[in-house]
Amino acid sequence: MLNLTPEEKKVILFFLIIAFCGITLNNLAKLNCRVEKLFCPPANLSRIDLNRISLEELINTRCLSVKTAQRIIAYRQEHGNFSSLEELREVKGIGEQRYEILKGIFFVE
Repeated sequence: MLNLTPEEKKVILFFLIIAFCGITLNNLAKLNCRVEKLFCPPANLSRIDLNRISLEELINTRCLSVKTAQRIIAYRQEHGNFSSLEELREVKGIGEQRYEILKGIFFVE
């Protein structure tokens, strides 16, 4: 057949293993959306207007718990639209660290 050296056999075996792993991961990604989200996270690069977002959209941002999202909507309904992002600090459950994260996601018009 082919006269291959032991080093050449090892290289071919290595490439076959890599190809098999790639095919397996590709099939897992197609079968399981959780695995797909790990390898291809959805990118939403646009910022969101805090005064126009609905509860469902707020929950889908995945940066807030359902309870905190409900508190933001309740705060907005009770006090009117947010005049600045600083008002987010007044919502229960939003501390300094959470505020820094949300500051990059939301804006107020």
